[in-house]
Amino acid sequence: MKLTSLQNRLSRSLLAGWLVWSLAILGSLWWVIDHEIEELLDETLVESAEIIAGLLAYDAAALRLDDSDTRALPAAEHSERLIWQITNTAGRIALRSHRAPDKPLASPTTSGLSYDASHSWRVFSLRLPGAPDLVLHVGQEATEREEAAVEAARYAAATALCIGILVMLWTRLRLRRELAPLDAFSAAIRDYDPLARDSPLPPASHAELQPVRDAIEGLATRLAQRVENERAFSAHAAHALRTPLAGLDAQLAVAQREAPAIIQPRLAQARQAAGRLQRVVTALLALFRSGSDLHPQRFRMSDLAASLGFSGLQLQVEGAEWLDGDPDLIAAALMNLIDNSARHHATIVRLHVADSPEAAITIADDGSGIEPGHISRLNQALATRDYAGHTGLGLMLADMVARIHGGRLEILTPDAGCSITLHLGPPANRAPVPAAGL
Repeated sequence: MKLTSLQNRLSRSLLAGWLVWSLAILGSLWWVIDHEIEELLDETLVESAEIIAGLLAYDAAALRLDDSDTRALPAAEHSERLIWQITNTAGRIALRSHRAPDKPLASPTTSGLSYDASHSWRVFSLRLPGAPDLVLHVGQEATEREEAAVEAARYAAATALCIGILVMLWTRLRLRRELAPLDAFSAAIRDYDPLARDSPLPPASHAELQPVRDAIEGLATRLAQRVENERAFSAHAAHALRTPLAGLDAQLAVAQREAPAIIQPRLAQARQAAGRLQRVVTALLALFRSGSDLHPQRFRMSDLAASLGFSGLQLQVEGAEWLDGDPDLIAAALMNLIDNSARHHATIVRLHVADSPEAAITIADDGSGIEPGHISRLNQALATRDYAGHTGLGLMLADMVARIHGGRLEILTPDAGCSITLHLGPPANRAPVPAAGL
């Protein structure tokens, strides 16, 4: 299942909300601007007409009509924003501005605001004071009015868009900063080991994270308690089995001496199985003691190899003579690995010891070995500590011992037999570390 990002979802929601808000604001701006610009232009048109009418009223008699063509106001060619006409009650033009059309803009009986017949001009009409037979028409081009409204709306929209983008960027930045504690808390959880008593979960930096922290701590407490119970059970069970197994081996040894030759091979096999079980129990006792903390000391590797007690196998110790580590745990790991060699028909097992730059023990035998295709799968399982269904008890216990020492277990690919390296890591890494899965 693909997980969704809260930040992306919130960002998309904010973006959608901003777009809807922008469209609503732009629609409102367009309506307001169009209405206000229209009203402003009409007021300007009316005021201009009243000013022109007031000026012409001083000499209304000069605005007499004759039989000549329609007269235009004598003036230099210029750009007119407003045009005007003076007509009589019959609709004949007496005088006009030079850009005004030579046809009346409105009917002589029209008064106030209107549009011309072609809807090209917005016109304000009023009778001239002192000349009731004359009508003044002042017009403004309709396209120019529309352009003014569009320009005003465009500038308002551009401003709103820029402000919206800045708000969106600021909101996304704030959102990222507010979610940063969640990322930091997630990183702390990744590094949190509920079984390590010296590395507690850091306190919550925000009130919203406190319930999550409490839930994780509760889960960690239950997990640690369950692990402790399982560890105690395994230790008690191993300890309870140790004495009966020792007695069984002793009885088998006596029976082997007294039994007829025909059953000697079977008794020898029984003693080998009992010895293998004893080694597993010994490893469990070493691994599950008091939290699997290290008890490091310097020991001679040849002495440790001699104490392992394998009959029928030739153990050869090579490399460094002395090693630093927990001898009990290392012995438990070696017993399980060498037992695997014995079960795969090995006759010689070489223990190569390296103590620089990191401590490591390589166990190489002349047995049947492991298929090359299976080695990569085993190494992957060991790297991820995914033991269940992939590794046997021996490899799992050996890897746990290596990790407690700050190292790892690695299966090599030799030309013949089986070769496994128990990396113990540099001395600085050999700190008390709980074994995973215990």
